[in-house]
Amino acid sequence: MSDKIDIKNVAKLAALKLTTEEENKLEKDLSMIIDHFAALSEMNLPDEKISIHPLGTPLDLADDEAIIFLSHEEALSNAPESSDGQFVVPPSLD
Repeated sequence: MSDKIDIKNVAKLAALKLTTEEENKLEKDLSMIIDHFAALSEMNLPDEKISIHPLGTPLDLADDEAIIFLSHEEALSNAPESSDGQFVVPPSLD
């Protein structure tokens, strides 16, 4: 990779305290990941019939069907507390 990663800045942005050894390892790992993405972006892949199966066999996927399992009232019936047709939960921020 031609550009050097500023690992100290990355660690600062991620609020990480790293040792010099950890910084060196992370810099090497991130460079390897970026190199892999660069190699992937240079690949010439056909747009049609891309298979996600490693052997290239077609996947036998089930059709999507909309099924109603519970009515709105049934879903709220077991809630410890509800108000105006909605679940009442404790606030996530205090």
